[in-house]
Amino acid sequence: SGGEQSPRLFQFREDGFLVLEHFFTAEECDSMRNQIQRIIAEMEVPPHCRTEFSTKEEEQLQAQGSSDYFLTSGDKIRFFFEKGVLDERGNFLIPKEKSISKIGHALHAYDPVFKQITHSSKVQELGRKLGLERPVVVQSMYIFKQPGIGGEVTPHQDATFLHTEPLGRILGFWIALEDATQENGCLWFIPGSHTSGVTRRMVRAAPGTSTCVEFVGSEPAYDDSRFIPLPVRKGGLVLIHGEVVHKSELNSSDSSRHVFTFHVMEAKGTSWSKENWLQPTPELPFPSLYT
Repeated sequence: SGGEQSPRLFQFREDGFLVLEHFFTAEECDSMRNQIQRIIAEMEVPPHCRTEFSTKEEEQLQAQGSSDYFLTSGDKIRFFFEKGVLDERGNFLIPKEKSISKIGHALHAYDPVFKQITHSSKVQELGRKLGLERPVVVQSMYIFKQPGIGGEVTPHQDATFLHTEPLGRILGFWIALEDATQENGCLWFIPGSHTSGVTRRMVRAAPGTSTCVEFVGSEPAYDDSRFIPLPVRKGGLVLIHGEVVHKSELNSSDSSRHVFTFHVMEAKGTSWSKENWLQPTPELPFPSLYT
């Protein structure tokens, strides 16, 4: 069905995003949700979340612990929490499974269920239709968007965080594991906003500075009226160009909005920025999408 794909690929190149409804089955979505529950059940709360602080110096140490935990998460499965879910002793104020914001960044490499989805034949086939010659998986995340507290994600471009030379080599695969609606925080996009480069980059800060990363450049003020909402039903896949501007609102509903997302880079003729927070490691070089 290569022929009927081309208008959609044209649409993707025009807009910078594309929805493929029913790309994954309900069973595949449920298998990911069930697996994440198992992972949470076995989770140890990270030490930097448990520390009690009093002095400025200890707060800096905690910020450093937190940033190290983030910076070294590229080849591990790690846990990131919503704000305000822990008391000053590091105890959960709400059940831990309701307090998690996301889990990343190597589910695709180390978890059998997420690995199978990432490298599934339909994803590989889509990669080939998109003309990807040497796609590699750079990161993955499970995002919870918890009811009532799932925070907003301000307008951004993925290439701000995953910078390549040349640009245009990063592609996000965003899978709705339950219906994503305007009420529970679906994505919003500015169609066509992927053609003018990036205005801001997140780079690793010099060693010894208090923050682990810093921003170069700034995000312009985007006109709210340019964003269009993209509700997606469970099992739908959203393809996201690395430079398209997108956001999501606070989840004010009483239902969660679970998502599994991963990013792929066309490695052919591309260099990965040494300044990116995420770096391939000897333990985990970026794996090929095609197996």
